[in-house]
Amino acid sequence: MIIGILRTLLVSVGIACLTNYALEAIGSRYLLDFLKANIINIQIGLLAINTATLGVVLTKLRDLVDKGVPLEKFSSARREMLLSVKEQVALIIAVIVILSLDGATLLKSIVPSGLLHILLLSCFAYALMVLYDTAKSVFVVLGDSSES
Repeated sequence: MIIGILRTLLVSVGIACLTNYALEAIGSRYLLDFLKANIINIQIGLLAINTATLGVVLTKLRDLVDKGVPLEKFSSARREMLLSVKEQVALIIAVIVILSLDGATLLKSIVPSGLLHILLLSCFAYALMVLYDTAKSVFVVLGDSSES
């Protein structure tokens, strides 16, 4: 679990660094301005999508349990589902902190804005990766249940 979180975190920071570098290279502020204005709403929407998708997966798992598959077989999956929701809530809180720091005039000289931009892009990339993992789970469950 910790290794998975660290892997996702490192990948999202890597994506953010590359994206930030590319944006600086072409002189574009569009993505950063867009995210600053909308990222909290986007993340809440992604959380809603994730929750609805998890509902579908849990319904399918319940069908498998009703067909005789032991509930204990899904304890790891259920833990990961709960973790994905916790990650998204933590990302929303992190974005609120990052945007608050970015808007703080007192910290402008202390914290480089490039670092805050990378953190903001990292949170967005991480949220998309969580959504992607959840979407993959639908295909795994549907694939497993069709074989039963």
